[in-house]
Amino acid sequence: MPAANRRAVREAVMRTVFECEFRGVDEGWLEIFEKNIAESGLPFEKDFASALLEATFNHSAELKAWIEQLAPEWPFHKIAKLDAAVLLVGLAELKFLGEFNIPPKATLNEFVEIAKNYSDDSSRRLVNGVLSSAKKELEFEK
Repeated sequence: MPAANRRAVREAVMRTVFECEFRGVDEGWLEIFEKNIAESGLPFEKDFASALLEATFNHSAELKAWIEQLAPEWPFHKIAKLDAAVLLVGLAELKFLGEFNIPPKATLNEFVEIAKNYSDDSSRRLVNGVLSSAKKELEFEK
């Protein structure tokens, strides 16, 4: 699948997480995702999209706790919702999507770029720091 299409999936999942976090909803994320992916207008790999969406939402509590462990000076509730959405999806891809053989460095670079496109420089640094720490932790576990 072309990288641009995976980027569209990542961004659609991130926007879905953001919308759900912003609205405080725990259900209906599939419909929100379908609207977000349709807005991209790009064809996408359904297996990758489903896996990323489900990993992010099904492991949300675990991923939030991991963020707090990786960035103890940033309790999850104090992180901007957009940055939190980028982090949740990025961590889900790093931790749970191994079957897609995406190099961890590629995942990290993609989500840093997404943070840069949607937010400011401090957000990019936060995302880079948390995802880099997660990547190192996962490599150490292998």
